[in-house]
Amino acid sequence: MRTMKKLIFGYLLLVLMVSCEGGKKKIDPFETLTGQIDSLKADSDSVKTDTSLVIEDVIPPSADESFADFFYNFASDAKFQLSRIIFPVSTYKGDKIVRVRKDEWTHDYLFSRDPAYTVLFDKEEDMELEKDTSMMSVQVDLINLEKSQIRRYYFQRKGQSWFLEAINLQHLAHETDGEEDFMDFYRKFSSDSIFQAERLAEPLGFVTADPDDEFQILETTLEPGQWFAFRPPMIPGRLTNVHYGQKEELDVDTKVVEFKGFGNGFSNTLYFERDNGIWKLIRFEDLSD
Repeated sequence: MRTMKKLIFGYLLLVLMVSCEGGKKKIDPFETLTGQIDSLKADSDSVKTDTSLVIEDVIPPSADESFADFFYNFASDAKFQLSRIIFPVSTYKGDKIVRVRKDEWTHDYLFSRDPAYTVLFDKEEDMELEKDTSMMSVQVDLINLEKSQIRRYYFQRKGQSWFLEAINLQHLAHETDGEEDFMDFYRKFSSDSIFQAERLAEPLGFVTADPDDEFQILETTLEPGQWFAFRPPMIPGRLTNVHYGQKEELDVDTKVVEFKGFGNGFSNTLYFERDNGIWKLIRFEDLSD
């Protein structure tokens, strides 16, 4: 804007000088102005050209800072995924082994297109393992509860970078001591609203951020109707799990199911407890950003 004002002022001054010179050589008052405007246009075009340069996305160094950071990029970025697989990658199914070359691989979104993924723990204290940046191996499970099958991805850290080494297809283990198996319970809990309502503790504990003070935690209880309004996005008959090194036993009486968003700050946690052989949801936490 300032430059244009200067041009207009210069033009008026030039016209005034020409009119005062009388019979002297005529000067085209637009010549200088046109040159200056053309110069401005050229500068503007060069700026546009510079800013329109296509810069390839570069995965930041922090991509491997934590496994969660790495996994987000691995599942969502096809080029990054190809660069972080040790080819030929082997898929094991019982005694059968299928090896896939790099040119045969198709991008695997895993659970990056789901509204949330889950991580399972036997007890609350084990959740601290997620923050451990020194771990060298992690396994990721896609669990089909209807078919009792697991698709497990084996990741290994080499130097400072994570790589997929192998995939294993296996059966889901179940508890056989006569008590209610958690995986069987959760399969019904995630897909049957009537069953779900029957398995809510009374009262159901609820923990969330205080709406009046984001640094404070509010502890209260929920009625069944409120639970159904605020519950996390459970996918019927499906679970995921990330093995950070937490112990996983079949004959435990507590389970924690953490729901996490894929890079969006979503965080819900369900706390289950088995009493008299029956699993129930006893507490729900919503600490999303």
